[in-house]
Amino acid sequence: MSGNRQGQSGTSADLLLFRVGQNVRNLRREKNLTRRNLAGAARISERYLGQLENGQANVSLNILQRLIGYFDVPMSEILPLSDGIKTAYEPLGTMISDLSKREQQEAHKLLQERFGKSRRRRKGIAFVGLRGAGKTTHGAKLSELTGVPFLSLSRLVADRAGMDMAELMELSGQKGFRRFEFETLTNLIEQPGQVILETSGGIAASEETYDLLLDHFFTIWIKARPEEHMQRVIGQNDLRPFAGRREAMKDLVGMLNERTTAYSRADYVLDTSERTARECLAELVEVGIRVVDRVKETPQPAEG
Repeated sequence: MSGNRQGQSGTSADLLLFRVGQNVRNLRREKNLTRRNLAGAARISERYLGQLENGQANVSLNILQRLIGYFDVPMSEILPLSDGIKTAYEPLGTMISDLSKREQQEAHKLLQERFGKSRRRRKGIAFVGLRGAGKTTHGAKLSELTGVPFLSLSRLVADRAGMDMAELMELSGQKGFRRFEFETLTNLIEQPGQVILETSGGIAASEETYDLLLDHFFTIWIKARPEEHMQRVIGQNDLRPFAGRREAMKDLVGMLNERTTAYSRADYVLDTSERTARECLAELVEVGIRVVDRVKETPQPAEG
């Protein structure tokens, strides 16, 4: 049991470091500073600052104090506080923070009446996009950092059908597979708890299933250039669904163009083109933790 607690503690620490690094990077960019400029002004090494922004450095209180003093911001702007109020529109956040608990409850009721009906109930986070985009890699890492289970919809479909994907497609065809996919997603949504879900690239081809996904998950389109998709698929030694085709790149571009409109309906687009995995993960964590925090506060259906 002690090992499990240590693992959870390590995960929490990693997440905190990512958030601190992201906050420092955002403040630096707001002031149009290079890392070298900020490192010199705050009297820390440029190499250490790079590690800090990438979530790799153990941050001391002394370093935090220097950065806070230079940026002239409250501690909460760099070190995230669990009870802090953070909004995309700063005046709203300031107004809410100045209200008493009773006034905040009244404000919540008014906002719920005005906007609550248009907000979709969130089951968790779902990744959409073509094969090779990085859905598995990013989903697994986000799961590790947040503690929310990471699932593959395709594997759940195979489990429900009692056969592997190749056999299911051979026996049931595309139409049969899509039926299993819709039933599996419906069943998952009805279960208690939140998940981080990886979907197949073709889920957007079924309007009914895709609408269901969009209605219950915060969806993130993992986007990349066709060349990068192909390179990653080849690196995985998995050319599905391009095996046996002479013009694989042309097919991939056509598939991406065909699905771009549907993928664009996602709540958020993470463009991984010409970016490192760590840069993409830092952005994903910043978005993902907000969604997970919100989902955790959402009432879930009771078991049974």
